[in-house]
Amino acid sequence: MSTATRVSTKVAVIAITAVLYALAKGATAFISTPWGVGQLLIGIFVPAFMAVVAHTLSVAVGAGLGTFLGDLFFLTPLGQTNPALSLVAGVPANFLAFLLFGWFVKKYRSWSAFVAATVSFVTLGNFIAGFSVVVIGSALFTNLQKLFSAFNPAGLILGFTLFWASTMIPAILIAVPLLVRAVRPLRGRSSVLTDYPSWSAAGVKSQLRTSIIFAIVFLLLGVFFFVASPGSLVIFPGLTSYFVVAVVSVLILGPLAGAIAGSRLPGGRDGSKNI
Repeated sequence: MSTATRVSTKVAVIAITAVLYALAKGATAFISTPWGVGQLLIGIFVPAFMAVVAHTLSVAVGAGLGTFLGDLFFLTPLGQTNPALSLVAGVPANFLAFLLFGWFVKKYRSWSAFVAATVSFVTLGNFIAGFSVVVIGSALFTNLQKLFSAFNPAGLILGFTLFWASTMIPAILIAVPLLVRAVRPLRGRSSVLTDYPSWSAAGVKSQLRTSIIFAIVFLLLGVFFFVASPGSLVIFPGLTSYFVVAVVSVLILGPLAGAIAGSRLPGGRDGSKNI
């Protein structure tokens, strides 16, 4: 593959990721969050899927660009964010989260690694976004003033992190394996979709163990938040339900990888590392 072709392919990955992610954000832009900033982002599975099957850095750039375009064209007109807030919160959070996510799932190509990456890096990305919104965004977005008058900054950061992660994790764990299965016939035929994970029903015990570990980690994060910020149930209505769904989805979907993704190869049989 020539240098020009490689560059054009990376540009294509950036463009595809950005456009699809922006449209996915637009599809749920009308579902506002209880506190009037951000959104219920089910479409997060788009950059997650691209990070699994395409060039990692290009996907990370596309995720950052896509979240900005989605915020600019869909959320800003609805008063749920503004371009400045998107630049300081959404863009860096999405770029870093999917850069690490893509690197991890390609280095450790098993389903267990995918579950670990989903819980870890989605939570990290949302923490970065929540921190940026609270620390910097308060000067850029007037909707936050009401929250600051009723909630301490630390609790607000954890609340944003937990709510966003709780709504994103199930979407990724359900949609990405289905998409991986759907595009499997394109293996070797596409210059954009170049990486395919070795997910299978083999190693169920390992998958279940990983799912339990990361479900417990996420559960402990939620318990810490609820204990440290008891007023969260008032400020973040519905948070408990979303949180329970996220924990249960990690536990249930983990052992079902082979059936969902449809791969016949056990993780690591292609010579890649396991986790």
